[in-house]
Amino acid sequence: MYQSKIKYLNQFSGVELIRSSVEKKYDLVEQTQFIFKENFGKSHLAIPIQRHTDNVKWIDNPGIYKNIDGLVSNLKNKIYLSISVADCVPVCMFDPKTENFALVHSGWRGTYKKITNKAVFLMIENGSIPKDILVYCGVSISKKNYEVGSDVASLFSKGNSSTFGKKFLLDIKSQIKDDLISIDLLEKNISIEQDCTYNNMTLPSYRRDGEQAGRITFFMGKDD
Repeated sequence: MYQSKIKYLNQFSGVELIRSSVEKKYDLVEQTQFIFKENFGKSHLAIPIQRHTDNVKWIDNPGIYKNIDGLVSNLKNKIYLSISVADCVPVCMFDPKTENFALVHSGWRGTYKKITNKAVFLMIENGSIPKDILVYCGVSISKKNYEVGSDVASLFSKGNSSTFGKKFLLDIKSQIKDDLISIDLLEKNISIEQDCTYNNMTLPSYRRDGEQAGRITFFMGKDD
């Protein structure tokens, strides 16, 4: 039904991180559930209904979570988390000591409101310490292709935007990294994917493809 391309990522040891992409837009929940069951055969999945918010939630059970853009859990709960993106930054985090982990969908709105930091705070509330948290910012749109107006650019530090005629170019991955370092995460533990969804024609891009753009879905968890 869904022609998905699956890629297993090796950013973390001790937790499984998978990237799947589809070329066309479908019902997000149905698509995510189908790809998960067809490829991984696991029944415990959490799906956030994303709305470009800064809402993050600690979860102990699988299910569908409305108006949420970040999910945080622990491997002991035997849940796979998921998020979907099509230019926005997928932020994947794992603490190998506590086994807390998180997936966050961070576009410019979520980045401005520091949604990734809020997910870190939930991990800290559940036993993590900043220096142990590993971060991978997955494939997303690059700065050179992310044109915004002055109203959006003014929300971010000047080091993460530059002028482009009457517009600005925004680097939200760099902003996320700066925000994480400001709350004591270690720079050496933050990895940023350089591939660009807009340039890579094999990946979905909302800016390039418009309303019918497909989605990249990230799954993160561990086998029972």
